[in-house]
Amino acid sequence: MNTLNMRMAVGVATIVGLGLAAVPAVEAGGKSKPPIPLKEAKLNIEHNATDNDTGFQGAIDSEGWKRLDVVGPDGPVLTFKGRGELAELGLTELFFETVEPENVDVPIADMLAKLPEGNYTISGPAQENGESLGRTEGVALLTHVIPAGPALLTPAAGATVPTTGLVVSWAPVTQTINGGPVTIIAYQLIVEKDAAPHPHMIGKMNSLSMYLSPNVTSITLPNGFLEAGAPYSWEVLAIEESGNQTLSSSAFATQ
Repeated sequence: MNTLNMRMAVGVATIVGLGLAAVPAVEAGGKSKPPIPLKEAKLNIEHNATDNDTGFQGAIDSEGWKRLDVVGPDGPVLTFKGRGELAELGLTELFFETVEPENVDVPIADMLAKLPEGNYTISGPAQENGESLGRTEGVALLTHVIPAGPALLTPAAGATVPTTGLVVSWAPVTQTINGGPVTIIAYQLIVEKDAAPHPHMIGKMNSLSMYLSPNVTSITLPNGFLEAGAPYSWEVLAIEESGNQTLSSSAFATQ
């Protein structure tokens, strides 16, 4: 699970298994209003090459919604629904992850069978502070192309390193987990101090996350970021062109 990517708009939403089709909004004169496009509609696979587990992730952004139904090639998948005052206020951003069972318990092929490749329509009634805005809608593409995990090169697992001038590096990813061709569009580097998060703050202190071009496979951590005598974990995610990503992780400590 990529903790730095866990983000959700302030509010309370109910997530249920199946949704109902929304009724199109109608303008005066009987004409249907075109739906308001979602700013972001994404559905991806995240595979962990170190822990050998696999799950699904989704990200939604919009001007405001009361309920969203996710419908794929095999029918309804999810419904996100605001309740009470937040249903009237409206929700905007949402990031979600499924459970990520270990591959030894649920093989990757069985996971992929749960959500087939194709387009997933995300739609529902648009809402902003008590005002109905018609419908909002977006389409998320899901593929089953999963990149191989990056081979982490430096620092070595368990190494003790200086707090300045530390170079983290990894080998480029050139194929899928099945040995097929893959197009990597970016790498994400995450470095976190191993410490409990603040009980109320979203995100973690002493953490770093950056997206890098696919031709970048090493970077020097900024001086002042690492604390002396502290344990750190780090990971690199290889992201392919449909958004699916695979991470490899390791750990080090500072002098």
